[in-house]
Amino acid sequence: MLANQLELEKEDITKDELVYERNNEKYYANEAIVESIYDLGSFFRVAKLFNLLPSRFIYVLYKIFANNRYRFNQ
Repeated sequence: MLANQLELEKEDITKDELVYERNNEKYYANEAIVESIYDLGSFFRVAKLFNLLPSRFIYVLYKIFANNRYRFNQ
């Protein structure tokens, strides 16, 4: 389910990161992306392999992509 920003808690908004919620558990930033792709099922379950990489490295990639998302969308 997609949520409106108005439905988020104040702490989620102040983080200024992607938020994904499943079974009352929240995931942020790169973890939100991995978990949401994993939930697509079948082939997309390989997304969990990203958890094998150092979390700091993945977070830095996430921030680079997030800060430049408009450039990548052209």
